[in-house]
Amino acid sequence: MFHATLDSSKTWKQIVDALATLLTEAHFLIKSNGISLIQYDSSRAAMIDLFLPSDIFQEYNCKGEHAVSLGLDELVKVSKRIAGDDRLEFNLDETQNRFEIRMIGQAERTFKIQILTPPEERTQKISPTFEIRAEMLSDAFKQAVKDIGVVSNHMKITVRKGSLDFGGVGDVGEAEVSMSLGDESLLQSLEVKQDATSMYALSYLTEIAKAISSETLTLRMTGNKPVMLEFSIAEGGLIKFLLAPRIERR
Repeated sequence: MFHATLDSSKTWKQIVDALATLLTEAHFLIKSNGISLIQYDSSRAAMIDLFLPSDIFQEYNCKGEHAVSLGLDELVKVSKRIAGDDRLEFNLDETQNRFEIRMIGQAERTFKIQILTPPEERTQKISPTFEIRAEMLSDAFKQAVKDIGVVSNHMKITVRKGSLDFGGVGDVGEAEVSMSLGDESLLQSLEVKQDATSMYALSYLTEIAKAISSETLTLRMTGNKPVMLEFSIAEGGLIKFLLAPRIERR
């Protein structure tokens, strides 16, 4: 049994849009403490780790544990029908194998989405260690991705004590964006255990940047290892994107 209500339709749209950047199906795990999703994209180059605690919902009642797989195309289409002032109600109909989204506003509208067969194996949570932790304004990261995308298909991230640099090289030229700690800086904090450099595909970073809905973003990385981009959603919710590096061949 699962029932929940959410007053913020904007929050739900942000969640769906974030998942749709990299996934075609969403494999949710609904438990008494909240809703989680840990899932690789189809190429296994990126992972999404989402957790929505039960207290971000106005009502939340879950008995047992439910694996609910839904098509993102269907979720996106339904979410586009949500009005800004709608209150949302979610129910799990296990007899008909449907996930119900009810929109309560000037009219009451109900969509029942077919639940898909879940994967045989559930993706396990991973907790890598990182040597770099940077917190910055999300818009600064989004602009850096766009700037580097003018000349390159990949973005190199270089971190030294006190500075965070984004760079790219392509057939048409080079681009570099540098941020340093300071009172007026877009870079709010930077912890560096060891200098690090890694390169990542801009096609993925562009999609991840579109998904970021919070004012600030936390970047964690280690040289030539996956980068983690983490941001909050609603009050207490968290989305993490983990992206594998592109190893330069010598």
